Amino acid sequence: MTFIGIIANQKEFEIIKSQIEWKNKFNIILINDNNIENLQNIKFEILIIHEKMIIKKHMKEFEKICRNLQYLLVNFDKNMNLEILNGSKIKIITYGLNHKCTVTASSIKEDSIMVALQREILDKNGNLQVIEEQRLKTIENLDVYGHMLLFILNIIYGKFTKN
Repeated sequence: MTFIGIIANQKEFEIIKSQIEWKNKFNIILINDNNIENLQNIKFEILIIHEKMIIKKHMKEFEKICRNLQYLLVNFDKNMNLEILNGSKIKIITYGLNHKCTVTASSIKEDSIMVALQREILDKNGNLQVIEEQRLKTIENLDVYGHMLLFILNIIYGKFTKN
């Protein structure tokens, strides 16, 4: 069983989880102040920091969670300070409206969002995913950050289908 941890608020967690159509292959777990101590021994494949980090308060637990990660996906607009990960061999993928992020969005409309992979990344199978742009249909109640996150997960797991 593959574990994906998400640091997000409950509402966004539920929307994101519901949109991962291939989630039956994954155990998707919400990480928050109340449960982080109980999750430090789970071997997460991906950790998503979608909201402001709770790391400073739970540094020891966070380091244990990161020990076995393959990917760390970070909403860089909300979490710009990642020096605690210096020297880590984790594949870090940033997303946000900042032009320096790995994945960013432009041309945000009510019914669609243009999402761009700005740097090559390796997917789960070791295949190099090249720079590209893709227009995504918007999902009700999901913000632009959630759309970028789903775009990244689809690229990593090879489930990306063009609209």
